This record gives sequence, C-alpha cells and structure tokens, in this order.
Amino acid sequence: MVSAKKKMVYGISGAVILAAAGFGIFSHMSNNYDASKAAVSVGHFKGDYQNKKKAENGGILKVSVPGNASDPSAFVGYTELTETASVAKEIEPASNQIFYTDKDGRVENDGPASMKVDKDKKTVTITLRDNLKWSDGKDVTAKDVAFSLETIATNEVASANFSDAYLNIKGMQDFQDGKAKSISGLKFDNGESGKKLTISYDRIPGSITWGDGLPSYALPYHDLKDVPSDQLAVSDKVTKHPLSFNAFKVSSVSTDSVVKYVRNDTYWGKKAKLDGITFYINEDQSKLENDLNKQKFDLVKDVPTTLWKDGNKDKLAKFDNAKGYASTGAFDNGHSELNFNLGHYDKATKSSVQERKTPLQDANVRKAVGYAMNVGDVYAKYGNGFSQATNTIVSKSQTKSLFYNKDVKGYQDKASGDAKKAGEYLEKAGYKKESDGYYYKDGKKLTLTYMARSGSTTAEATTKAYIAAWKAAGIDVKLYQDKLVDFSTWKSLMLSGNNDEWDMTGVSWSEGTVPSFGQVWSKQSPMNMGHIVSDKVSKSLEDAQDAQSDEDLIKSIKDFQKIVVDDEAYTIPTGTSINASLVNGRVTGWTEAQTNDIYAKLGVTSDKPQADGNPRK
Repeated sequence: MVSAKKKMVYGISGAVILAAAGFGIFSHMSNNYDASKAAVSVGHFKGDYQNKKKAENGGILKVSVPGNASDPSAFVGYTELTETASVAKEIEPASNQIFYTDKDGRVENDGPASMKVDKDKKTVTITLRDNLKWSDGKDVTAKDVAFSLETIATNEVASANFSDAYLNIKGMQDFQDGKAKSISGLKFDNGESGKKLTISYDRIPGSITWGDGLPSYALPYHDLKDVPSDQLAVSDKVTKHPLSFNAFKVSSVSTDSVVKYVRNDTYWGKKAKLDGITFYINEDQSKLENDLNKQKFDLVKDVPTTLWKDGNKDKLAKFDNAKGYASTGAFDNGHSELNFNLGHYDKATKSSVQERKTPLQDANVRKAVGYAMNVGDVYAKYGNGFSQATNTIVSKSQTKSLFYNKDVKGYQDKASGDAKKAGEYLEKAGYKKESDGYYYKDGKKLTLTYMARSGSTTAEATTKAYIAAWKAAGIDVKLYQDKLVDFSTWKSLMLSGNNDEWDMTGVSWSEGTVPSFGQVWSKQSPMNMGHIVSDKVSKSLEDAQDAQSDEDLIKSIKDFQKIVVDDEAYTIPTGTSINASLVNGRVTGWTEAQTNDIYAKLGVTSDKPQADGNPRK
C-alpha cells in the first residue's frame, strides 16, 4: 500500500503503529519486502548469519517479535488493516503486497505484479502474473487490487493507510466523499476478473516509481465482498482465515494471536523450503531470556534492547553469538520524534485544524522544548548501545541513504540538553525566567503536559529523565494523568484526534519505500497527530508530488526535513536505533538486508535447534 498509514507518504508499506516502549509509538509499516541488498554490519553486529550447512527439506520455523502479554496486539491477515508494527511483521510470510522493490526501494517488475508508467497519458498499468492465485485456488484479479484501494480510501481502520498521493487518481475524491460508487480513474482492461488494471491520474506523483500513490496490495474481493465495511477488520475472514498468494498461508490463529503458517501450494514463485512457520507477537518479553535458554524460538526479531543488559550484567546479551544463537543487526527503518498537539482532527471535513490554545503554537517554544531534551544521556544510560540521537526525520537505514539530509541541524547536539539555548528561544517567545527557575509570560508559568507510554522496564526512568531535563531548562512539564499510558489507551487517544489534555508525546515511525511524508503530514491525514496545518508544509508536500525526476524528488524530501525540523520545529527528532535479531544456529538464509519474500528463502538444517556454542564458529 503505497504511502498510506501513519502520516508519511512513504511508498510501498506506509506507516503503522509501533507497539514498542520507549520514546516512540507509531511505525511506518516495517517493510521486509524492500531491496535484495547485501547485508551491512552496524555496531558490532553482522548484517546476516551465513550458515554453511545445507537446509533440509521441510521443518517448522518458530519466530517471535517480543511483546507484552498484558497489552497484546490482535492479528489481522491483510496489510491494509494492520495498526501495529508487530502485526505488520507477523503477516510477512503471507504478505498481500503485489510489488517487489530494488535496493533503494523502487518498484521492480519481477514480483507478483509489474507496472508500466505512461507520463504522457498520465496512466499506470498494473499487470498481475497469470499464475498469481489465492490460496483457495481463485485467481488474483484486477478487481482485487481495486478493492484494496477502495478499502484504504473508505474503511475506518484501513484509511489510516491512505495518503494524499492517492488523491491524484481521477475520481478518488468523489469516491471518498460518497459522490461516486466507484473510482472513475480505474479501468479493468480485461474485465474485473482479468489481470490488468490501468489507473488514470490528474497528475502522476513524482515518487510513483517508489510506489507512492500506486495501488500496491490485493484483497480477495470474492471472499470479502459480503463483509460489512465496519466489520471487516474484526471479521473471521480477516482475523482467522485470511487468504494468501505468498509463499505461506495461515493455518490457524490462536486467541493470543499465535499464527501457524503452512506452505502455500498455489504460490507463484519457487517453493518455500520450510513446511511452515509459527509466529508469536504477544509472548511477554520479560520471559524471553528463559525462552531462549530453552530454544523456544529459532528467530527473535526486534530484540528488546532494554533487556540486553541489566547494568553490567548480561541478560539477552548472553545469547550474543553464544548459547546456540547468532546475533545480527541493522539500522532500524524508522526513527523516533517528539510530537506537539496543536489542534484537532475534524472528522466531518476529514481534515486537521490547527487552532488549539497552547504556548506550543510559537515555534520558539517548540524549539526550546527540543533543545532542553537530554536524549543523548538518556540513550547512553538506558539504550544499551542500541539507540542514537538523531537530527532529522529520515532513518539511517541503507535504503534511505538517498533521502537522508545530513545538513539538518536538529536539537540533539548536546547529550545533556542545552538549557542555555532553550532559554534564549523562550526569551524570543516573550518569556522571562523567575526566581523559582521557571519561565513565565504574562504572569503564567510555562507548563506543558507530556503523554508518555509504559511498556518497557525503563519507560518510567526515561520519562523522569526527560521531565527533569525540561525542569532544568525552566519548563514545567507534568505527566499526563500523573502516570504512564499503556499502548492501547495511547493509540485510542491519538487516533481520536480530539484529546485536548496532552501537549507532547513521543512517536516512532517505520518507513516504507520512500519518505515523501504526505501520509503523516498532510492536513487530511488522520495520522497527522500534531494536527499541523501550514502553507509551507503543504507547498513542500506538493513539490514532492510534482517532482519530474528522481533528483527533484530527493531535493524536495530533503527540503521538507529542514522545514519541519530546523525552521518550524513542528517535530523534534530524537533517535534512531539498531534493530537486533537472534537467530538459532540451525537456520539458513537469514539476513537483515531487506529481501523480497525472505521467508520463502529461509530453511533449517535439523529437526532440533542448536543448544549451545557460537553458531558462527
């Protein structure tokens, strides 16, 4: 789904809510279907595990993305309806994404579908493989691709994945507004049951070759057409019995969202090596050390970094190329930031309104908040070497190197925060420091409310550290309702778009193929959680959409970063991280490099997991 979901027109695989603790929450649909690229080592972690043994035919791979059993994520079987990063990762073995991408995230034509752009006619033609079939034996059709787009455009849950780039499609606005029963810009070249879909645009998005504004998923219309839209995300057809055209299909889903996959015999590509995969996302991370001692999992993705060590004592670090496991790592395909609440989302007009009465309407106050933060110190103390302060809102992932603007200054130059510079900006905003150490304006103390999340062993400590740093800079910060908020509550409050009781909150975004930002920053996007409405921002987003070359697109994306960070401080970039995985010695084919249909390529060398030693030796 191109750039849809969580505010940041990000090309294929857009945004998704990240149910991870720490300083962030949302994530742009982590995309394991990007480039087939050589693995890159980061820190002391190698980028892959090269098992020299031959994989056996078959076997069951056990995979975990550790979560919190008390705050579980619920499985859904189609990307359009995912709301958490953990679920987005859990459905990867049966992904319904129709395009492959290259090392930089551009769409390739050797996957389930191909695309042809005609800039003169302002059309894109999608052609599905003739042998692309759902796991029930039915053909994947042009109607399935159209149905996916229609669902993203109108379904309440899936619409979080909608981005402004789709509004370039002829008739999309009328369809969204209920003025038309179909999207006029969609043409079924060989009928709805055919394999070709031509999309007509008023203008073709500049990042179309990265999948921005391009229908990039398929939903089985024949299976879901009779399910009411408001029941789709919770229907059994989605949560228990989804169909697949990928290498694996869902066999069963337990009440705690443990999903068992089996090999899909209708898969169009090379037969998967494994017989099946068992995927866990709600196993309590506090029990992970014990689970690994028992070799419960073959692959643990997104190892909880706060549990890597306890002070100088190794916890999960004891499995770092030891005890039967190899460790791998790569820069996360995302970043964390501090968002400000400047308005609300008007559901009637489907648009943000920036009208909230708050000192944060002044960019100087926002900048002061950013400079005061002690992100470097917090990461050094609690990040276990996995977290790094960052200055901009594009990740350090290798696939984003074209778009990363190293010239953005940001606010994290001083690890302990820069209280002096924060004070200078508060004075620009008309505040004066009083004898109690706080800043006042017109007799009112500058007091802000911070909504912080629970979920990790260090969540409370890091929250206190940030609040202390703001206090040291003369900014009085209160905790929302005097407590940390669990993920489910946080998500509900953020997506409501109308909560006036918080001023600042931490967010994490996981990127898709291109960071063109409309999915997150457009005033029409429900994922614009700060409710930013700015002519300068809108103009910059338009420039990206109008780009006539890759060079123009890259420049506009770099310019956008400077506008929202350095110029206006609509967001304060805080950090990026290394994602680590632990892979048992019996696994073959594992790499952190983003690889098309990676689960089809994984295998195991034996029936039982390796129980001890360093698999790399």
